Amino acid sequence: MTSNPHPAAPPGDVSADSLLLLDVARAVLSRSGGQRWTLQPTESWCFVRPPGLAVRRKHGWKLHISATPLSAALVLARSAEVLTRRSASFKFAVDLERVSRLGDVWHDRGTGGKFITVYPEDDDRFRVLARELDAATAGLSGPRILSDRPVRPGSLVFFRYGQFSGDMVLTDDGVLEPWMTGPDGSRVKDERAAGFTFPPWATYPFPDASGSPAPAAAPVLLGGRFKVLRAVRHANKGGVYRALDERTGLEVIVKHARAHVGARLDGTDVRDRLRDEARMLEQLAPLGVTPEKLQLFEEQGDLFLAEELVPGQPLHLWQSARAREGGPGADEAAAMVARLVTLVRTVHEAGFVIRDFKPHNVMVGPSGELRLIDTEYVIEAGQDRAPAYTRGFAAPEVRALGLRASAAESTEVAGPEADRFSLGVVLFSLLTDLDPRWAAGWTDGADGSDRDDRLGDGRRMLPLIALAHPSLAPFGELIDGLTRADPGTRWTLPHALAWLSGPNGPNGPNAGTPETAAPAAATPPRAALPPYRPAAIDRLLDDGLAHLQRTMTPRRATLWPAPEWNVPRSDPCNTWNGAAGVLATLTHAAQARGDTSLLTTVAEAARWLDERLFSADRLLPGLCFGRSGTAWALYDAARLLGDTAMADRAIALAGRLPSRWPSPDVTHGLSGAGTACLHLWQATADESLLDAAFARADAVLDTADRTDGDWTWPTSRATDSVLAGAHTYGFAHGTAGVGAFLLAAAAAAEICGHTGEAGRFAAAAVGAGDTLVRAARVEDGRAAWPAEVGGEPQLRPSTQWCNGPAGIGTFLIRLWAATGRQPFADLAEQAAAAGVSDPWRAIAGACCGNAGTGHFLLDLAEITGEARYRAQAEGLAAVIDAQHCASDGLRLVADATSGSEYGNGAAGILDFLLRLRHGGTRPWAVSWPPAPSTAEA
Repeated sequence: MTSNPHPAAPPGDVSADSLLLLDVARAVLSRSGGQRWTLQPTESWCFVRPPGLAVRRKHGWKLHISATPLSAALVLARSAEVLTRRSASFKFAVDLERVSRLGDVWHDRGTGGKFITVYPEDDDRFRVLARELDAATAGLSGPRILSDRPVRPGSLVFFRYGQFSGDMVLTDDGVLEPWMTGPDGSRVKDERAAGFTFPPWATYPFPDASGSPAPAAAPVLLGGRFKVLRAVRHANKGGVYRALDERTGLEVIVKHARAHVGARLDGTDVRDRLRDEARMLEQLAPLGVTPEKLQLFEEQGDLFLAEELVPGQPLHLWQSARAREGGPGADEAAAMVARLVTLVRTVHEAGFVIRDFKPHNVMVGPSGELRLIDTEYVIEAGQDRAPAYTRGFAAPEVRALGLRASAAESTEVAGPEADRFSLGVVLFSLLTDLDPRWAAGWTDGADGSDRDDRLGDGRRMLPLIALAHPSLAPFGELIDGLTRADPGTRWTLPHALAWLSGPNGPNGPNAGTPETAAPAAATPPRAALPPYRPAAIDRLLDDGLAHLQRTMTPRRATLWPAPEWNVPRSDPCNTWNGAAGVLATLTHAAQARGDTSLLTTVAEAARWLDERLFSADRLLPGLCFGRSGTAWALYDAARLLGDTAMADRAIALAGRLPSRWPSPDVTHGLSGAGTACLHLWQATADESLLDAAFARADAVLDTADRTDGDWTWPTSRATDSVLAGAHTYGFAHGTAGVGAFLLAAAAAAEICGHTGEAGRFAAAAVGAGDTLVRAARVEDGRAAWPAEVGGEPQLRPSTQWCNGPAGIGTFLIRLWAATGRQPFADLAEQAAAAGVSDPWRAIAGACCGNAGTGHFLLDLAEITGEARYRAQAEGLAAVIDAQHCASDGLRLVADATSGSEYGNGAAGILDFLLRLRHGGTRPWAVSWPPAPSTAEA
């Protein structure tokens, strides 16, 4: 038996749980004559193949077997015996942690529960394996697989038609999607949806049964009483439904718990949690703060809870509506804060702990009264339970317990003091509509060292945040008292209520302080940025670059792990989500810092990218989601490394990119490819690259929409893209980005004496600038633009480079430098004012966050000579610093949910910090002084 030399378990993880399933598989293979089989564990799956047999079918009927963490070892042992005997290839979830993830309550409904996947060689073997696996696993437990059909009712063995080793098609968005081609040449996307379907060319595999979907049924009647009207929410654990109680004629809420979903090693699953919720509703009923329990009942092994429909609006929607209106008024805010404190106090004084207090779980009634609408995790104080919380609202001592590590067994959980912390975070969210982590802290886990430091402790930023969010100012002392890191020093709820009605409360004579008092009504709120500390930024760079080096995986199909949040699988070589963007940051760092270890990493990453330059079935032109950014990043790395052959291959890639494309934009289309060609021409003086840039500029001019004298560039509706038909003013997909490319092309043409091209391109660039001037709306010195051409401007503070003022301003300030026309400079400065007006609302990312705005501010500082813009960029760096997380002793600018990618992950943020500390030109932009005389023409 051969094995992959790289262990599936995380480094240092040699626990029994992490190796159990691998040990079971090896034991079965050894005992059943499978010693020559290949067993290949990866991070998530272990692939098992007979000797000399590869998966030959591209698609067909395949089998899935479900399991719970408790049944997984036995399900695997019995299934592996059948599969070994029948010489069938299969894969299984590599460890119990992965099994738990597949059955998680919030896992994707189309892929949940698929513990083992079997790849039969043909339909005859499929039927044999289906019968034998069903018999082998009968009586064991596992969740239903919603995308498949069971072999028989109650079976753990399910089947669907799908890919084995079929085609991954690259869409115009740069997303890899699974498609299947039938014998007649027709093509169907392999959708992993929560419903059973199969392509028209396939024959249902069981001739004695019908593969047709069930006929449309009459309205579902649950418990013989509750007629389902509509779904409120679908989830892997089961839905939440609005239903009509036919006994009373009233609308109710029905919650569904699917059997074996969310299963733990103690044998419990979501049905047990729903029973706990029903019991809590009964015990809390005398308090009048929860819905009334109506009925708890079972159907087909699942559990349902019917409860009173509480009228009103969930608190998170209430607060968002108020935020759109500028925040709740002073009296309304004070009343709501008092009601929330009273709600939690009522529950605590009755002897209960809420454990998951957040805006989604609170209903605001028509008269402002509050009800707790989710009691799933409420317990009697002092009870043992598996940890439960919502990230962003939990106290540090709760986050230190973790979710998955302790989910297998009950433990003593945090008490009422943790609820008080969550209450403080909820109050912060209510008053600001900002990320709750500004109040809760950004660092998860047991290491709370950052909590007493300004770094990573958003609570120390509350006075500054209050300047941009005046509703927060009167309550800063209360929120600070409730969210203290030490549970023993947090304010009690009686103290909080006394403070609210006392002299320091929001309506008392001593309300507010000079630092936190709301600005005068006549003065619009302005952000005050935190102090810039170069040493702290250097620490972020040191640790962030070290983390990129540690997490590089050159033996895998992606060079860095994908973000944990559910994102489409994209081209692993592109700039925004793939290896090219991270390589560009590492190249910048190696140049700026002279670090030999970074140079070694650049060389390894460049080799990985070089080997895959032409691996895609089709080459897309975009700078961010195509391969023009890939050519740019690889060329710059090759030049740093002194590798002429590699640099030539990067140039060859740029030469093979399309010169005609349905999208004219920067991120996906021709303006991106043209910009890359200009950069490479500037570096090489290769005239063919200049010709390629001009050809793309002419193609872009051909697609311009000149309605009412404006210059805009819609994306063709014919493209295979979610952006089909998009018509925007932004940099990524619209007027500003195309204008910036044409302005750079005009400068290049002027330098080379191509006066005809220079005039055409410059005229269009100026036309784009004039269009942006006409479309802008300026209020309180801040500029905003509509999301779509012809729409209403979005005046809510925005920091986006892609579609917001940071990107539009990036073009306008360059246009001013080229033309000297003051309206372009004025509007660029007003765009900057919008970009820094509320940095607390932004993520840290380069595409949609403070790093992108920071680059724009550095552009302004360099082009105008105004030092204040650099100071503002430094302030944004300090905000990024305050948002850092901690991992393995490192201070990181992005956690696992954002990953290492350039667009909104670590690489793009670090690139801004590198430019701030070490200088350098704007990344992904052509850098030379444009020619004013030509642009004026």
